[in-house]
Amino acid sequence: MSACHRNKTTMKRGAISVLRRLAVLVALGLAVAVPAAAAQTDPARLAVTATSDHCAGGVPVVDYTVTNQTSTPASVQTWWVADASVYGMTASHDLGPAPDSATGSFSLPFSFYATVTVYATAAWPDGTITTNASWAISVADCGAPTSPPTTVVEPPTSTTPTTIDDDAGGNGNGNGNGNGRGNGNTTTTIDLR
Repeated sequence: MSACHRNKTTMKRGAISVLRRLAVLVALGLAVAVPAAAAQTDPARLAVTATSDHCAGGVPVVDYTVTNQTSTPASVQTWWVADASVYGMTASHDLGPAPDSATGSFSLPFSFYATVTVYATAAWPDGTITTNASWAISVADCGAPTSPPTTVVEPPTSTTPTTIDDDAGGNGNGNGNGNGRGNGNTTTTIDLR
């Protein structure tokens, strides 16, 4: 078998591998998006709202509310998807009949996400499982610089001059113990105004 033939085979395998990976990614994307959209009921049994307008520890915080819109109590699991690629579980809430609601918040694991969608999935006594979602919302920008302070603190000033007086009469010897001249009886005044 020639080296050229081996390269063609390797290149074909590489392309097939890339296509398989792409197919898996598309299938995963559809698995997240389609059931959530298809499982919503008309009218929706749950309402989900979310906002993200602040940060904690350098990462965006998302606040959400899930509301039961039926007369049947339900146990609801909330979860999120950021930038249509990363997800996490949030909390479980036991909701009474409408208009019972629960609020919660969570922090995203990193600050670079642009959007997040909050989902609420419930299993109802009639055997129906529904998932409703907030719209994809923009998350707080935790990398934005904060505005500088508006006031400048001035250092304290002294109105009293500082006086250094050498009454000890030290005659320095020129070896770092004075200047080696005179009797050392000098007064120095420093005005700090």
